[in-house]
Amino acid sequence: MIRLIATDMDGTLLDGNHQISPENIAAIREATQRGIKFVIATGRIMADVQGFIESYGLSPYYLTMNGAELHAPDHTLLHSAYIDHERSQKIYEIIASFSRFNLEIYTDRGHFSANSRLKTYRGLLDRMREVRPGTNFFKNFLWSLKNPHFKKLQYIKDFDAFWQSDVNIAKFITFSRAPGKLAALAERLAAEVPDLAISASFRTNIEINDAAATKGNTLNILTQQLGIAEDEVLVLGDGTNDLSMFEAFPTNATAMENGVAELKRAAAHITKDNLHNGVAAAIGEVLA
Repeated sequence: MIRLIATDMDGTLLDGNHQISPENIAAIREATQRGIKFVIATGRIMADVQGFIESYGLSPYYLTMNGAELHAPDHTLLHSAYIDHERSQKIYEIIASFSRFNLEIYTDRGHFSANSRLKTYRGLLDRMREVRPGTNFFKNFLWSLKNPHFKKLQYIKDFDAFWQSDVNIAKFITFSRAPGKLAALAERLAAEVPDLAISASFRTNIEINDAAATKGNTLNILTQQLGIAEDEVLVLGDGTNDLSMFEAFPTNATAMENGVAELKRAAAHITKDNLHNGVAAAIGEVLA
């Protein structure tokens, strides 16, 4: 019997308009009404997730920034795994040595851009082309202007002061339209900086966390606290940053049809894609 459901957001729970479909909402509500715990497991920062999810009337656990933070439904911080400042500076120096990369740093005090406002905005438009395929430039431009993530983004003006502050650094995320350069960057980071977890949510980014900050590790901490066994957990995802959940909870690991090949190979089940209510279909199977 399933006692906990954990789902990724982008490419999994969210549709092509970055919303949660009525079908997915209905399935989640049915599950929670039966006493099943619900977890949002995302690479996003808490500030980007909380209000959006709760606007649908949901009160999940929040596993954010790929597992760097875990929050209870009442937003209490239950667990964290941050990157120390020495390694953070080294990560930044390596990424900065690669030209034309956009970089954001997620912390316990919000998210920061390491680039100029103009370069950051251009990078956001590039990302919109990836996550909103088929949408024309003008619509992406208007959507970007209203994007809460961009509105809340802070800009680092003094890096020395930033590194010397007591901010807790949870994740680096860098973007490029050249997947080959991202692969080279990932290889260099893995070789030169110890104890990192390097993953991706789209083919145009890589995400860098502390080695302990993976979705699988943090979800395992939560299930142990709740007394829930591995085979009582349903996990859903589409990207390589979901792979650790599939490895930690393989029995009911369910990949989206639109998921990356590596994740689908690790899955016990494949559900419909995120444009056709794959989350609802998977939940329906376990509730039947």
